[in-house]
Amino acid sequence: MVHVAATRLATAAVVGLLVLGGCNGSDPPPDGEAAARSATTSSTERTTTTEATSTTEADPALTTTTGAPAAFAGATAPSSAPPPPGATEVALLTDVEVGGGAGVDRVVFRFADAHLPGYDVAYVDEPVRQDGSGETVPVEGQARLHIRFEPASGVDLRRGTFEETYRGPDRLRGPTQRVTEVVRVGDFEANLAWVVGVDSTVPYRVEVLPGDNAIVVELAH
Repeated sequence: MVHVAATRLATAAVVGLLVLGGCNGSDPPPDGEAAARSATTSSTERTTTTEATSTTEADPALTTTTGAPAAFAGATAPSSAPPPPGATEVALLTDVEVGGGAGVDRVVFRFADAHLPGYDVAYVDEPVRQDGSGETVPVEGQARLHIRFEPASGVDLRRGTFEETYRGPDRLRGPTQRVTEVVRVGDFEANLAWVVGVDSTVPYRVEVLPGDNAIVVELAH
């Protein structure tokens, strides 16, 4: 009997030690399902972090809400507009600027005294001819965008002195991607004409900026 009692006491002690070891040691390792869930969670966190970094690095000025390149709101069809309401005087050209912008080439026509003309803009076939004389005017480029302003001139005839208000060159180039050159082809009877040489028939748009006394022609890259 003493031997049996001792054996039971030893067994109880061993069970107690095992219970204490389970309480004081580390948690048991996860089973197969728990491990799979843990791996999936880690993978999802890494994917989310990568996508967030890619979105942050994208330039919002060059993308739409879907991430596609922003569209150029222009066309290749002819465009025209009459002079602003109340315009009664000939608009006098003072400056022509050629340059590049964000995704566009830009030709800016500036006028004096807050007077702006109407305009007609259209792609034309060769040959380009000088207003009045009819002589052929060479214009570099695979396409030619003809711009006519009316009533407008680069010469002030109001005082009878034939004073030039535009003293710049008749042929201009600029740091552009599409525009090859901009050429004056007419200043006759209040019709002022310029042709923009372009490397191809690209969409364009016309903006009238009364606050800047300017009419701007933009061509898409």
